Parts: sequence; structure tokens; C-alpha cells
Amino acid sequence: MPAKSHLLKQVPIFSELSPQSLDRVARYCRYYTYGADEVIFNNNSRGEELFIIKSGEVLITKHQDEGDRDIARFISGETFGDLELFDEAPRSTNATAVTETVLLQFPGKGFLLEDLLRRHADIFAPVLHSMLVIVARRIRDTNKLISENAPWVQDLRRQLHTDKLTGLYNRTYLEEDFSELLSGYGEGTALIMLKPDRFKRINDRFGHERGDRVLKAMAQTLIDAVGSEGWAARYRGDEFAVILPAAGIETSRNMAQGIAESMALIDMEKLVGEAYNPITFSTGITLYPENGNTSMELIQSGFDLMFKALESGGNRVLCTGDAVEVG
Repeated sequence: MPAKSHLLKQVPIFSELSPQSLDRVARYCRYYTYGADEVIFNNNSRGEELFIIKSGEVLITKHQDEGDRDIARFISGETFGDLELFDEAPRSTNATAVTETVLLQFPGKGFLLEDLLRRHADIFAPVLHSMLVIVARRIRDTNKLISENAPWVQDLRRQLHTDKLTGLYNRTYLEEDFSELLSGYGEGTALIMLKPDRFKRINDRFGHERGDRVLKAMAQTLIDAVGSEGWAARYRGDEFAVILPAAGIETSRNMAQGIAESMALIDMEKLVGEAYNPITFSTGITLYPENGNTSMELIQSGFDLMFKALESGGNRVLCTGDAVEVG
């Protein structure tokens, strides 16, 4: 019995139990010996036991279409099967003894975990608490590992939030993630919505391929104009957005006018193959929280102002409260 209790003490979920409680748990443990290459449990078997390796080595594998894949190896003193002990779902892995291996199994054959939980609630209540703590810690560690050490996750996130044509943030990022960033950006954060006047004429006259060249040139102009003061997104089609954290109305208005001036300098002849008038923009500026508390509210407000500027002749910047004659 002391040898069993000593092994149990090494298992995290049992480590805080008193010697007396460990001895009581040990009564329901049994030793089993497995020969080399002997199967301990199979995929889809019920996970009703945990195992402590007294001696030997165990290989955990997962079956896949291309064959079994090694997941982990456990040696003397280590534990496996603990996370599945209180889970009624079938196991998702296989366990095989690598060499002759002696395991301490809890509960041993002939004992049901459900019966032991009812009979010894005073012992297993802290065991269940320890299990929850361990699971939560492993989830945190896994999330940290994925977020910090998996470039494919970051690349996937970039793809999800990046417009493929322009390289700017896309509509998904503007509508969803921007809303979460607002409170951190603070009051006076500006959303500038921009739309080139009569862009359809470019596509109709020169074709969509050259129209895409112009869109990419506009995107790069936005990036250069905004710099480190904020970020830009392609909302849809030929509509763009610029976010300026805590900028206030005057700074935002100056930025919008500076963007319009930079856009007018784009070399259209180089992009479309012949001389063409400079591009002008209709622009609407809206502020957080005066004009909206969420990204969608701000987008709608800026969108309305942008189209108001367009309908009034274009080539102008409008903020909430600006007077303009539409016609």
C-alpha cells in the first residue's frame, strides 16, 4: 500500500490529498504488467482509468488515414489518461507498451469510478477541483503556444483581415475588430470614409484591370498619407476608410484634405495609358463617441456624409453639422 500511495502522490490531481486519503484511494488501484508491443487501450475505448508508470515506457499514438502518428511517450513515474478520467467520451488515441511495463491503474478492474465518487465524496471533491485547475492551465498554455509560436495562425489572421487586391485591412476587420478597439482608442477617434468621384468611368473606359491598378495606387497613397497616425481599410469596391485614434475633428479634417491632395497627384497616365483628369474624392468624417459607439454606427454615419458630399457635386470633405446644398 505505501508504494501505491507514493505513486499516487506524483499525480497532480492527487498530490494535495492527505496521507490518509491517498491510502484510501490506493485501495482501489491495481498493478498490471504489459509485455512489449502489448496494447493498453485502443482508440474509441472508454476513458475510465488513469495510469501511472511504475516501470517501462508507453507510446501514445493517434490513428490517421495515412497511418498511426506518434503523439507522446511516457516513462517511469509519469501519468497518462488523467484528462480523460472524468470524461465519458471515447478515447481518441491508442496506448501501447514499448517495453515490458508495469502500470498502476486507478480505478482497478472491478471498481467503477462513479461508485467511488459517491462513496468517497469527501476525497474526490478536491480531486475534481485539482482537475479543473489543471485543465484550465493546459488550455491557457496551449492558447499561448498557438498565439506566440504558430506563424500559420498569424498568417491566417492576416489573410482573413486583409484585402487581397490592395493589401489594406478589409471590411471584416473594419466592422468587427475596429469595434473592439474603439474603447482603447478613446474619445475623438475618427473614421474617415472616402469614395473617388466617378470611378466607374475609369472601369468603363479602360477596363477593370487598369481600374484595379488605380485602386492599388489609391491604397498605397492612403498608406503613405496616414503613416503611423492610424490605419486604412478597403471597405468595398472603390470605398475606403481611415481610422485615426483620438485625433479629434480638426486633425481629421486636415488629414482628409491632405489625402485628397495626395490622390490628385497620382500619375493616371502611367496607370491607364493616356492622359486623364486627376482623381477627386467625396469624404465623410465621423467621431467616436459623438456619432456612434460601435464600428457599424460610425460606418453608417460616415457613409451617409460621404454620399452627401458625392451628391452635392463631390470633391469635398464633410463632417457632422457641416452645411451643404445638395442638388
